[in-house]
Amino acid sequence: MSSNTSSDWGFAQPDCRGAAALLFFMNDLARVVNQYLGDGRLSQEALTDAQKAVDALLARYVEIRAAPEAFDGEAIGLALETQPLPDGSTAAHVALRMSPRLEGLIIEAQRQASPTTH
Repeated sequence: MSSNTSSDWGFAQPDCRGAAALLFFMNDLARVVNQYLGDGRLSQEALTDAQKAVDALLARYVEIRAAPEAFDGEAIGLALETQPLPDGSTAAHVALRMSPRLEGLIIEAQRQASPTTH
């Protein structure tokens, strides 16, 4: 997480509280996963390093009390999953595992942040 200045991260933003913190967290989480597992680096070693970075990111959000009702006591797990392709080969992807409660809070924050279309 130290490849960029700390002010680039969502947790460093002054308005990283409540629903906004959930949106910042998802951006930071995507950034960490891409940093460790992007560009086809889907090895077990890279996954282990990414998991450590995700754990540290979550701990940071708990530490700053960005949204205690969302982050306290939570864990986010990363796993490599494969799926068969029509040609008989397999494709690997990263699966993100979090509690249904945290996932629901994130989805609701994203819904509220999206402009409504009628």
